[in-house]
Amino acid sequence: LRHTFTAHFACLDAWPMLFLPFHNHSLLSLFTTMLLSFKQFRKEKNHQYRRLLWICFIIFELCCMYQYYQSSIGITSTPNSSSNNAATDNNRRRRHDHALTQFAHDVSCFDSPFTTIRTKMDTQYNKNNNSNNKDPVFDPNMYNVPERGYPKRTHLLDYDTSAVELEIEKHDRIVVQGMYFMANHDFEPLKTLIQQYSTSPKVVAVEKKVCLNIYLCNRRIPYINSLIMSLASYSSHQTQMDILKAEIHLLNTEKRTDRLDFKYLRNKLSKLPFVHKVHNITYRDEIYNNITDRDLTFREMFISDEISGLKICVESGLAYCIMMEEDAIVPVDFMTLLNQQVMEPLEQEGVLHMDGTGSISILSLYSYFNLVFKGLNRLHYPEYTKQSYYQHAAKLNSERYSRTMPPFERQYSISEKDYMYGTVAMMYTRDSAKKLVEYLQKVGVDPIHNADEFMNAKEYFPTEMGIPRKHVDPSLVNHIGYYSERMADIKERGMFSQLNTDSRFMFDAGEL
Repeated sequence: LRHTFTAHFACLDAWPMLFLPFHNHSLLSLFTTMLLSFKQFRKEKNHQYRRLLWICFIIFELCCMYQYYQSSIGITSTPNSSSNNAATDNNRRRRHDHALTQFAHDVSCFDSPFTTIRTKMDTQYNKNNNSNNKDPVFDPNMYNVPERGYPKRTHLLDYDTSAVELEIEKHDRIVVQGMYFMANHDFEPLKTLIQQYSTSPKVVAVEKKVCLNIYLCNRRIPYINSLIMSLASYSSHQTQMDILKAEIHLLNTEKRTDRLDFKYLRNKLSKLPFVHKVHNITYRDEIYNNITDRDLTFREMFISDEISGLKICVESGLAYCIMMEEDAIVPVDFMTLLNQQVMEPLEQEGVLHMDGTGSISILSLYSYFNLVFKGLNRLHYPEYTKQSYYQHAAKLNSERYSRTMPPFERQYSISEKDYMYGTVAMMYTRDSAKKLVEYLQKVGVDPIHNADEFMNAKEYFPTEMGIPRKHVDPSLVNHIGYYSERMADIKERGMFSQLNTDSRFMFDAGEL
């Protein structure tokens, strides 16, 4: 508007140098200056010429404004006079078109090139409408248009949305802090304190009721450091010793010949003061003893490892069993929260019993909220990022205070939830762990599914027990293993093939 009014006044009153160039249209500026510099034009009093020139400038100015608007939204089809600007616009259009094409590919389920996006999405919805794990889809009329400035693709970055970028930043901070913690933390005070609780007659012994098994292998990215760091984190002296309520076992599942020498486990992890025992479960379960002419398949190894870990829980004689993967993280005061918000409420309801029995088949401490391939809460969906992510994502107390929000409260609920994948953090009673061993040994011969499907899907172990699967919401244990060595060849989600997490998880909300 400023440029438009300046041009109009320049035409009417013949001010030669007042007109400012609009955007990068230098020809318009030059043309105006030349016309207004002529003395003959300045002395011209004929209103007809002035009116005609005024109209020409208005038309030309409107054309320039339209072109600028089109270029600003990245959909102009007119080449820019500058080759560099044209290349930039073309790149912008290609990225925009590629993002829309990728979205169409993500929601499609057929190979026919003649099937429209609307038909694919409607067909997929109808196909899964009565499924136990139905995958809701977006409104077919709603294009998942990329955020401004995304996706970011470099040798270092691979962010589809700002939600992905923020969650990766959390991941990286946790991994780096875990490495620093394990390299510099002094465990001697904790070791001394544990010895006092174990040997001093004046100190009341801490009652153990949980066998916590942690599956790990010789990974290139040491996620185990972050898990150990979070397990050892506490907010007060009262909660510091709650870690002793769990008997912690480390289960080495490494079977790759080039990584069998697990020095970090031998020299560092096995010497942690709260680790009860290290188990090398590289052996086969008894159901596979007759297989001597070949290596076990992945499904068979998966089932064998789960059986071995469950047997350790049963042999511990403790009431409850938790099977946890190393690429996970727990909140500060984890054992306190587990006891106060999961075990004690279920014990009061009569669902759990201290003798190792109870009415649960499987209880997932991780709620599978933001998944890569299922559901609407996918971090790489621009529509989810723009509409829901920032409401879901956990916020530190400092941020909550700045937004006049109440302080963060750790509140967890337990409910029935059908889901058929994953073993990030599973809780059982000793009785249900024993029954799961028997069930996996029965279905593990020539298995048609992986162990996690037999354990989670309601038509398998929950039906065998006659008790639905349950989960804790939001996640009490969160998944952070975005880099998967086993699935590194899967390129659908770029670098982060396993970007499954719960954005609502809070490790430590901090002080106000």
